[in-house]
Amino acid sequence: MIKEYLDNINNKETNSLLVSLKSYALLNNVPIITDDGINFINQMINIKQVKSILEIGTAIGYSAINMALSSEAVITTIERDEKMYEKAIENIRLAKLEKRIEVIYKDALEVDESNLDKFDLIFIDAAKAQSIKFFNKYKTRLNDRGIIITDNLLFHNLVVTPIKDKSLKQLVKKIDNFNNFVVEQEDFDTYIYSIGDGMSLSIKKEVIK
Repeated sequence: MIKEYLDNINNKETNSLLVSLKSYALLNNVPIITDDGINFINQMINIKQVKSILEIGTAIGYSAINMALSSEAVITTIERDEKMYEKAIENIRLAKLEKRIEVIYKDALEVDESNLDKFDLIFIDAAKAQSIKFFNKYKTRLNDRGIIITDNLLFHNLVVTPIKDKSLKQLVKKIDNFNNFVVEQEDFDTYIYSIGDGMSLSIKKEVIK
């Protein structure tokens, strides 16, 4: 009851394009970030005065567009699915955000990260089984005191639910492995929140010289 009350107050989307994108995602079974999740990220962007963002997993561009509309940040986002990439490009054009959102059409694990700039925030919202690889690969592109946010860490609460299906059980095990991995990173301060479908916030520690 409390959650419904807060949702009614906090999640009143007024931007017509974002409302349309949420409807499209629902009708076409495209997984996008929850309202709680994107609100949390946008709050962190404002608190940390984030100017540059790297997103792993674009889908239809909903979260990238939302972050851009809520800030002045420049966003680079990576998508491997051609259909999703083309839809994201279309939506970014509709939002007139082409100058602030760049979409890279490639598997994020195949991108040469050394060619990328450094970022204030990295948002990982791609293949759940690859989260450790994404984290290790792209943490080198993070500025000091920058943050990495990873989504879908509770996986609809299946991380604490007995599972019989073998393939699903393997995926949940990989998510659980990431959860334990991320909180143990000595060069980050990390906490996992039960926001949305579970999100970790990892703040990079400053290097003392």
